[in-house]
Amino acid sequence: MIQSPRGMTIMEAYELHRKNMLLVNRRYQRKLVWTINEKQKLIDSILSKYPVPLILLASVEDGKFEIIDGMQRLNAFFGFIENQFPIIREGKEIFFNVKDYTFAQSQADKGVFKSKTGVDFITQDEVSSFISYPFPATIFKSNSYDDINETFRRINASGRHLSPQEVRQAGNTSKFSSIIRTLASEIRGDASKDVLLLAEMPEISIDSKQSSFGYGISAENTFWCKHGVLRVSDLRESEDEQFIADIVLSILLGSPFPANKKEFDNYYGIGEKDKSSEIELKLNAIGFDNISQDIKIVISELFNFADHQIEGARLKNILNPSAGGNPVKEAFYTLFMAFYDLMINQNMHPFDYKNIKKAIDNLHKKLPKGKGNYTTSAGRLENIKICKALIIDYFKKSKLTFRSASTYTIDFQVYLMRSKVESAVYDFKQGLYSLNPKERKFEEKVFENKILKNIAALANLGKEKTGYLFLGVTDEESDTLQVEKLDLLKNVPRYNGFGIVGLEREAILKGVSLDDYISFITKKISDSSLPSDLRTKISKSITPITYHGMTILMIEVQCGVEPIYFNDKMYQRDGANCVEVKGAKQGEIFKLFN
Repeated sequence: MIQSPRGMTIMEAYELHRKNMLLVNRRYQRKLVWTINEKQKLIDSILSKYPVPLILLASVEDGKFEIIDGMQRLNAFFGFIENQFPIIREGKEIFFNVKDYTFAQSQADKGVFKSKTGVDFITQDEVSSFISYPFPATIFKSNSYDDINETFRRINASGRHLSPQEVRQAGNTSKFSSIIRTLASEIRGDASKDVLLLAEMPEISIDSKQSSFGYGISAENTFWCKHGVLRVSDLRESEDEQFIADIVLSILLGSPFPANKKEFDNYYGIGEKDKSSEIELKLNAIGFDNISQDIKIVISELFNFADHQIEGARLKNILNPSAGGNPVKEAFYTLFMAFYDLMINQNMHPFDYKNIKKAIDNLHKKLPKGKGNYTTSAGRLENIKICKALIIDYFKKSKLTFRSASTYTIDFQVYLMRSKVESAVYDFKQGLYSLNPKERKFEEKVFENKILKNIAALANLGKEKTGYLFLGVTDEESDTLQVEKLDLLKNVPRYNGFGIVGLEREAILKGVSLDDYISFITKKISDSSLPSDLRTKISKSITPITYHGMTILMIEVQCGVEPIYFNDKMYQRDGANCVEVKGAKQGEIFKLFN
């Protein structure tokens, strides 16, 4: 059911936004991508009283609305109100005057955003005109997400404002499009739950030096742009998703994918030949999780290689020293597929990175340049064989039957990123030793408060939920700096506001090896007064992760079928904090397990 279009004022929309009533579904919505110039043009149109395109919302549960079309426009409205950017008049920056809009001022007073002072503002009349501007809005009522997905797909099918890859993914909820979407977001570093508040979108949207919106992901810091595989503009056009689609199709089809628009469209089911069923069957046969894990293992190894084994150089400059401003997509595809075959199909792992680096030096020049070598299955297969022959001597058979600590790079970054919008599920501790320089010692009470109570709280997230506790990670820059100072560390790796300080330093404080220190922590949990079945599950799921040379301990907490008590007390996660639950409130925890 669709309501007739009506005028919704910007004030009405903004208040819905700040009351957490506007949702974004990442299964079909793209990221925030508008430039400041695009936002300014829209605001100028409104202030000049020109009409703007219709915004389409879907009415969902609890009176909330899911944005089907118009996310970029709504974000521009609200960003102007919250002083994220000005309009330009006669060369001068002019901002929205928050003081002239009572509700916005109340949000600024709460610390939701910081309003500008000492700048030029639009007039009070213009503020009134702006917030009362009635833009056309249609509200779509449906109990079916399939209907919402199909509506989004049809609206965006023309691709007038979307890149070819965004058109393919628009409203597509197949397993194939889902694995592309999931892997791409995990590798970029903007992984999150599927449905977010519009207010949470900036945290998982991509920024760049050119735009500087303060979004959570810096394009220049993503693997793709940092190492020159893609350009910042490519990332904005979702070419990373097309690149992942290229890799997934190559693996599922059993031979290099003939990368061209026609074949991409066919396998997405929007081309002349609908091959989507064929690829869904192959994906079902191999398994969504299996292929996803295999790709992340290889990508993590290449992350490690690019960041730590080529002495500060960009991978782009190794693969093609004369690339200039051009990306190195095809050379990287060739390298990835060679690593994939050796690591996944032949169960080998790299051991001599120095010679791998020498072997792939100017790989671009070593690959044949004949017609079709980069776009046909036969040509790409020849390139992969050449690359494998160059590096295979520096790989050896793996004796591992499980993932090595260094192959969790992507997963670990995903956990860090997701914690920004799912803080209750993730807990981070710098370690077990105090950061007080006068009292650097291990205390039983600290272990109980920092680790055991938090494990108990994570175990009460709800039926079939999983929580994660990480040791060796700081979530405050002040703590990271204090660790560097106390433990004489230099250039501790940081990721999205977290410091990866590792546990090696605490093993030194205890006077034992790192393995012995991890065993000590594991035994402390096993010997604790946590419920026995929970202790058993946790002991089997403690995983060391190596990230940029630092070892972190991941403690996975799988919830059971009912809440747990620790020392006769019940705990739960309240945002990023652990709190005791008393009295009638315990009933709310039990409801989570119904």
